[in-house]
Amino acid sequence: MKLPSQRHKTWTSGSLVPAGRAQAQRRRLVMLAVALGALVTVAVALGVGRASATPGASIVGGPIVARGPLMHETVIGVPQTTTVTRTVKVRVGKQTVRKRVSFQVETVQRLMSCGAASPCDIAFQQLTIAPGGHTGWHTHPGPTLVSVAQGEGTLYHGISGCPAHKYATGTSFFQPTTEVHNFRNEGSEPLVVYALYYLPAGTPNTGIRIDQPQPASCPTIP
Repeated sequence: MKLPSQRHKTWTSGSLVPAGRAQAQRRRLVMLAVALGALVTVAVALGVGRASATPGASIVGGPIVARGPLMHETVIGVPQTTTVTRTVKVRVGKQTVRKRVSFQVETVQRLMSCGAASPCDIAFQQLTIAPGGHTGWHTHPGPTLVSVAQGEGTLYHGISGCPAHKYATGTSFFQPTTEVHNFRNEGSEPLVVYALYYLPAGTPNTGIRIDQPQPASCPTIP
């Protein structure tokens, strides 16, 4: 009597996976790697995950004319109104009445503190922008004060609506740390400004400006 024939399976070396199944798994892994590679190629081509900086144009000069450590305790901030709520006790005859009251107080939103625990540097820069030129979109690592010495500049803010403000000779403005902005010379004469930067101690001159991509809210302002 013949015994039923038995099927034999071939196993890969050092594995408990049949050879045919192992080859199929390898084919699937190769196909997955190819697909991932294609996705990465498309992402790079479309600029996904990459922020293109917007450098300045027609900047004639921009030397740092002076800088050094800030020697005094200083707090830099902007005014704001805060609502404070308190519970007060009022004695009426033999009874004590408790009532919650709210009132508004003027405070300061702290942007940067300088002192022994958090030393700061300050730097002064003179910047000249030719007609038609601009700084490009950027931020700074600390609050900035800017004064216009000559010409007129238009400051674009990289927020909803892309608002713009014009600053003529003899005017000044303040920029918070996180504000993405672009200062443009849309006039017919050179724009000369002086900037005062508050910086974390040790910030190199090359780190005073941080390039930013063009905001989606300002598609027509390069």
